[in-house]
Amino acid sequence: MKQRTISGICYAAILLGFFLLKIFVHDFCFDVFIYAFALVGTFEMLRAMKDRMTKAERVIVFVFTLICIPACALSEYYFRYGLHVTSVCFVAMGTVLLSLLVLRHEETTPENLGVAFFSSLYPTLLLMVLVLVNHVSDPVAVSQGKYPEALAALAFNSDLLIVFVFAVSPVCDVFAFFFGRLFKKHFPDKLAPEISPNKTIIGGIGGLVGGVVTALVIYFAYNAITGVGYENMQIWLPVYLAIGFLASAATEFGDLVESCIKRKLGIKDMGNIIPGHGGVLDRIDGTLFASVAVYLVFALIRLLV
Repeated sequence: MKQRTISGICYAAILLGFFLLKIFVHDFCFDVFIYAFALVGTFEMLRAMKDRMTKAERVIVFVFTLICIPACALSEYYFRYGLHVTSVCFVAMGTVLLSLLVLRHEETTPENLGVAFFSSLYPTLLLMVLVLVNHVSDPVAVSQGKYPEALAALAFNSDLLIVFVFAVSPVCDVFAFFFGRLFKKHFPDKLAPEISPNKTIIGGIGGLVGGVVTALVIYFAYNAITGVGYENMQIWLPVYLAIGFLASAATEFGDLVESCIKRKLGIKDMGNIIPGHGGVLDRIDGTLFASVAVYLVFALIRLLV
């Protein structure tokens, strides 16, 4: 437990450092942080799936990670085409993988290709959503007065989105842990006994509470720091709380996905780079899905205004 706590503090310190670099230096600084997640996480996936893929398939998946995160970041920042480039990269990678059925037909099977596709989706494709979150601001539209000032500060501020992703997710885990420890005797029902026997329904409820509480804190702290104000509290406070709820639900779902993968593979952790936590994928499993939830909510807001 002590080792896990120390590792958690170190991780938080590194995360904060890159976040401050993002704010005071450049958004690309946080892309470097995401890129490290992608490279190490993909390495962990390829190692875990080693016996289920050929060498050629592993090389293609890793090259996909090497190229696509920087391509997504650069195209989104300069041209707002990150989503398009991401789609093109994934289609290109898929085409190359499928070509192995002809070029290396003796060793390539549909099952191997399915594992390769999955290893490119998790974590790289999900992390590219986090890259989009990191560049979600629309400075041209804001400078042209297309959106009201308060709305622009809310819906097109990547710093705020990053805070949502990386604050809600860990607090959700902490609340889930303590709710499970405190109330397990009274509410022992399991959340997903066949996937993660230690997770309880009451712990899951605690995680949702943690997400909502975090969103509440973010709302008042963000408005106090930026001076945006509370003119439309009746609209935006429920929006914040909804985002906190959805992000925490996505976090818990991501934890279950990771647990299921490890159970299917018969391993305890995806790696050992983070003492007490396991690998990078063990640390960011919920964050991956929380970033998707946050991005989709803010994309919806953008469509509605």
